Amino acid sequence: MSRVTKAVVSVVLVTLWSVTGISAEESALGNLIDFSRVLGLYYGDPEPELLEAYDYIVVGAGPAGSVVANRLTEDPEVTVLLLEIGKAEIPLIQQVPGLFVTQALTDYNFGYLTERQRKACLGLVDQRCAWHQGRGLGGSTIINDMLYTRGNRREFDYWNVTGNPGWSYEEVLPYFLKSEDAKIKDFGSNGYHNKGGFLPVEDATYRSPLVKALIKSAEKVGLPYVDYNAYEQTGSSYAQFTLRKGRRMSAGAAFLQPISERKNLHILTRAWVSKVLFEGNSAEGVTYMRNKKTYHTKAKREVILSGGTFGSAKLLMLSGVGPQDHLGELGIKVVRNLPVGETLYDHPAVLGPVFTASNLNDGNENSNAFFSLPNLMQYLQGQGPMSSALAEGFAFFRSPFALYPDPNWPDVELLQLFINPGDDATPAAMKYFRINNETMEKYFKPLYNKRAFMFLSVLLHSTTKGSLRLKSTNPFDHPEFRYQYFDDDRDLEALVYAMKTAVKITSQKPFRDLGVKLYQNKLPGCKHLTFNSHEYWRCHAMTLTYVGYHFVGTCKMGPRSDRTAVVDHRLRVHGLRKLRVADVGIIPEAPSGHTQAYAYMIGEKAADMIKQDNYGQRWR
Repeated sequence: MSRVTKAVVSVVLVTLWSVTGISAEESALGNLIDFSRVLGLYYGDPEPELLEAYDYIVVGAGPAGSVVANRLTEDPEVTVLLLEIGKAEIPLIQQVPGLFVTQALTDYNFGYLTERQRKACLGLVDQRCAWHQGRGLGGSTIINDMLYTRGNRREFDYWNVTGNPGWSYEEVLPYFLKSEDAKIKDFGSNGYHNKGGFLPVEDATYRSPLVKALIKSAEKVGLPYVDYNAYEQTGSSYAQFTLRKGRRMSAGAAFLQPISERKNLHILTRAWVSKVLFEGNSAEGVTYMRNKKTYHTKAKREVILSGGTFGSAKLLMLSGVGPQDHLGELGIKVVRNLPVGETLYDHPAVLGPVFTASNLNDGNENSNAFFSLPNLMQYLQGQGPMSSALAEGFAFFRSPFALYPDPNWPDVELLQLFINPGDDATPAAMKYFRINNETMEKYFKPLYNKRAFMFLSVLLHSTTKGSLRLKSTNPFDHPEFRYQYFDDDRDLEALVYAMKTAVKITSQKPFRDLGVKLYQNKLPGCKHLTFNSHEYWRCHAMTLTYVGYHFVGTCKMGPRSDRTAVVDHRLRVHGLRKLRVADVGIIPEAPSGHTQAYAYMIGEKAADMIKQDNYGQRWR
């Protein structure tokens, strides 16, 4: 297939793929026709060769589960069954970085929604934010924005001293490095990056003039140019991505595709695990459904849950591991009374502030210009705007409302995007963010033919805590979420501080040279307030609420003495044998970075702990 033909096919498929729909329940063509059977990455069909028992059963092929399956099968004598609810990705479509918005409109996304919000999401449909969570071989790395941020060294030291030995920064850093095949121009040789791993971590091949202005302007307000994935996080930097030469590299493509010929690894897609099977206090296997049939498979050594913050917690409770009062209400026999789902954190965020750039003529004023044939041809060379994930640069800093006293521990971030939702001529961006008609038409659409961009203002250390429960005993039902953004007003105030800092940064000369000005069209619902006032920005945050999709805590890691903990420091479920959780649900507090990088690290560390616990010194 020629490059031009590939470009044309990509455009046609993307248009058909997500012309309608927001979740698996709606009618996007990508949900009605399974393109993955023809165009998806191929992992073989192990069904005729399935075993009655495997050494390990891994549930969930997100970043952590993919790493665990990869590392355990390095030993050819070890057998692993990897069970994934979703299907294989389609590289022709899903490797285009800027199309992550359309991927979330397909059945590669669970399509979760928050409960109706009281103080947030007021400009969104039904006052409910989208909670995107990926499903498929790669999990959320199929639909995310590919940003790679490891957080802050201080949080890992905090985990370590609060009852989780082995999780200090010094001890987790080697696991971040183990995965990496890094190509970072300015910081690649600083000792905090590695080459030769399965996971590419690279600079974007395209950088707009806006992100270059961000770095220069942030330095002028005291935020130095740093590698935020190194020793210190405070400052500004170009974003680092899980890309390879301008194309998405999901967990499946990075960790599973290269080893798909291993005979000791069986990968089953469209396999919905409904229950962990116990004999007394020992996990002995799982029940799963596939092609309208039910299967029971035994695990000789361990069952490892890597279903993500929502999936692992839900499966534990369906299996009888969770709060006994809640399980009793649903008639589920209690295997172990543990606080599964009772801790849930996310990163609250805001779409904005928004700016125009009158002196910037880079041809990216809207989606029609962005998806031009010249840009498509550049993309096929791994270059140009379409090789960008739309987000370009970070600024990390501390607000007056920071939870931790260390002055070098940032609690907020600004993420600069070189576009805004009004640029999109299709419904995709509107549905991705769930922006309601009034907000889109009156606030964003006037920018369609103007060069405009925006920041995502993100709070890292949220004080708001929620929970997750089962809606029913039906394994196909979504969980019930109890989470109210800005339940603690400090979260809202910290985001207002972040937005004001964005205004300060963009008032510097590098941005002024591009004709950058604050967009002063008032948001619907905030028109009664003085523009650019403190109260206006509070209203803006409550109206255009965004979320980080960085959900953690439902299977919280902590010592047995911690009544909120579900797993111990070796990720073993308290009081049970042969059962671990290895995904970001074990993270104890709202993290200092985006959760993708954490998931890879957790998978690497979990695999080593599993080998050590099962094989002793032989694992080395």
